Amino acid sequence: MKNRILTLLLLFMSNVFGQTNEPIYLYHDHNYSTTYSYEVSEITIHSDSSYTLKRYLMKNRKTWKTYKDFEPEISSGKIRRNGKFYTLTEYGNGNKTDIEWNVKVTKSRLIFYFNKRKDKLKKSIKYKRVKLIYN
Repeated sequence: MKNRILTLLLLFMSNVFGQTNEPIYLYHDHNYSTTYSYEVSEITIHSDSSYTLKRYLMKNRKTWKTYKDFEPEISSGKIRRNGKFYTLTEYGNGNKTDIEWNVKVTKSRLIFYFNKRKDKLKKSIKYKRVKLIYN
């Protein structure tokens, strides 16, 4: 009887203190733009086969750790499986755009590939998974 009460209590507590399990990946580097010289990108993979991409543009590298203080450019899209890769398709204003990315997803990284020639892919950008700390 005590085990049942303890099990029910643990189940209740797990629902009260639940966490979202949506992985967030982060990338930061120079973007060689004429206006802004540094960019921080954050991709959140949602459980409904969609993603949200937030791009934070800033003038210099020194301020990248406070990127949440800046206003992001937000885009979103759908994810579909394509062999051993995933394809991220961007949707702007509810309509499909011409932007599609080939991505390999691992536990700790998101690796973007672009088409080189003759159906060969080359690595381009690596995003690292962010470990969230809950208070």
